[in-house]
Amino acid sequence: MQTPSTLEPPTRASLAPGLSRGSDDSPAPVLVKIIAAAALVVSGMGIVLNQGVQVGFLVAALLVPLWLPVLRRFVGIRLLLGLGTVAAGAGIWLQVANGDDHSVDPAIATSTTVLLIGAVLSIGLIVWTRTIFSIPTVALFFGIGLLLGISPSAAQFATNPYKFGFAIPLAVVTLALARLSRRWWVELLVVFVLTGLSALNDARATFALLLLAAILLLAQLPVFRIGHRGSASLVALGIVVVGIVVYNLGTALVLSGILGESTTARSLAQVNASGSLVLGGRPELGATVALIATKVWGFGAGVSPQPSEVLTAKEGMKAIGYDPNNGYVERYMFGGHVELHSVFGDLWAQTGVVGLAFVVVAGALMLYGITRNIADGLAGGIVLYVVAKSLWDLLFSPFFSAEPLFILAIGLIAVPAARTASQRLKATTVSMGPVQRDLSRKPARSRTAVSRAVDADE
Repeated sequence: MQTPSTLEPPTRASLAPGLSRGSDDSPAPVLVKIIAAAALVVSGMGIVLNQGVQVGFLVAALLVPLWLPVLRRFVGIRLLLGLGTVAAGAGIWLQVANGDDHSVDPAIATSTTVLLIGAVLSIGLIVWTRTIFSIPTVALFFGIGLLLGISPSAAQFATNPYKFGFAIPLAVVTLALARLSRRWWVELLVVFVLTGLSALNDARATFALLLLAAILLLAQLPVFRIGHRGSASLVALGIVVVGIVVYNLGTALVLSGILGESTTARSLAQVNASGSLVLGGRPELGATVALIATKVWGFGAGVSPQPSEVLTAKEGMKAIGYDPNNGYVERYMFGGHVELHSVFGDLWAQTGVVGLAFVVVAGALMLYGITRNIADGLAGGIVLYVVAKSLWDLLFSPFFSAEPLFILAIGLIAVPAARTASQRLKATTVSMGPVQRDLSRKPARSRTAVSRAVDADE
């Protein structure tokens, strides 16, 4: 069997960070590449037709014959999409089961079910494009779609165009381009610039997530990797520690006034009310936990809770120091539907325990993929940011707003299925320039720096 030291020297085409031979130079026909690129752009744009149906969903459905056979080549993707499909059916079943004593909004039932099915189709599409383009190229095309899909007419856009319009699309596009530059310092520079923009535009969560991405990027430089073999377990522990540090550092910076006086005042009030920015800023978590404890099977697609269930939700919010008697609960959270302001809460309410299983598997795949990428020194800023944002959204953002980055994160982080040792060595990839040079000098440390974190056919 070949050893790392006897492998062919990487060609220039393989030197893109996180890429391997044949990424953007895939032998796929030009027409297929055009179709894949266009599909990614359209998926990112989020063009909505009727009843929540998006053009991107229709494109993904039409391309099922192309992407369905590819799923078996990635760890856990078939399980995830299977659970998502079953969850959509469970939402309809729960709606029928609870329809006798709960009110049902057919329009909301249709749109939420379509969104879940569309997410399943879109993940399959993005995973397929991974076999045609490199990871940053996939992100770039999708990010272009996000930029084109910005709607200046949206209600919140006028209040803060950067936070509610440009922040995510700009981050995806610039981080993808930075990764394609093949320069680790360019990625760091872009991350720091985006972090600064978030600080100046009252984007607290984005500020913290970009700060986390910057630290994890730095941690992959050779000087910080010397002395360990890229253990995924060690990386997982490190991510937890870094996450705690970033949360406390971010809280201190926010309360110090770095994001502006209004943000500081709002944050201070939230901390005083519940003891933390997380619980103070997302009191819906209290309602979600209380409802799950009393109605574990969920409500169903388009089903509204009874007054007694709304009271249960309010009690859960009171338990974390939030006063729910301000109209927000009745108007936004339970105004003819259920909106718990988190992916896991929304999908639980809509599809019950199957939806929870879908979210758990999605979170596990993202954590598994990101730890493997970091252990191999291959996690670029684009992957770090998108996965961190999506993991955050699982707990703190509505599914309808989190869905675009959720499907992108799963698609980008999907880990190719295990292959034989000789196949993995032949597909040995490279990461940032300095990291690759360090690995080439010290083959013993490159044990995990193989194709496990890149595309299945690269």
